[in-house]
Amino acid sequence: MKNRKIMKWILLLLVAIGAVVIMLGLKLRNGVHIEAEQTEMIPQAVTAYRQDDMRWAEDALGNSSFKMKSSGCLTTCIASAVSMEYADQVTPGELNKLFSENNVYDGEGNIQWSAIEKIDGYAVKVYGDVSGEDICECLKEGHYPIVRVRMYGVSNFHYVLIVGIEDGDYICMDPLENDLTKLSHYLNRIYALRVVM
Repeated sequence: MKNRKIMKWILLLLVAIGAVVIMLGLKLRNGVHIEAEQTEMIPQAVTAYRQDDMRWAEDALGNSSFKMKSSGCLTTCIASAVSMEYADQVTPGELNKLFSENNVYDGEGNIQWSAIEKIDGYAVKVYGDVSGEDICECLKEGHYPIVRVRMYGVSNFHYVLIVGIEDGDYICMDPLENDLTKLSHYLNRIYALRVVM
């Protein structure tokens, strides 16, 4: 009787472990494992913003019900990239207002990349594939890659801005962190690559 109970618990544990492994496998599919192709490319200065800054945290993304504090990571990354590239500071709040006025967001608060290009002074490059070579090339050209990652490597999708390389690891500006992070914090896995210039 005792052995049967132990076997039952072991079987339940194995089923639970199997379910976790399958769930992680599904979450990590379509992502590309990326390692920096060089060891150092230290950024001169990083314009870091937080999406939950009280100055714009409650601002809606266009006409959607989504707010900057919960869903504005991509807009915040674009604001940081543009501010760094052109040394002309634009806050996430200002950029969100510009995007809202120009119908950049769909009804779910998602950015429509082609709509950004219709705004004077903005250009977008959408990469079909993700590669370390493309990321390094962007950085060398003075552009800052915006990458889709999973929070903690396995949780919800999130956007961070790659700003350089240090000790062979990509340095990221995460709009939910006070300090710079590293791509390894997201298991070095990228699901999409964009650049806004």
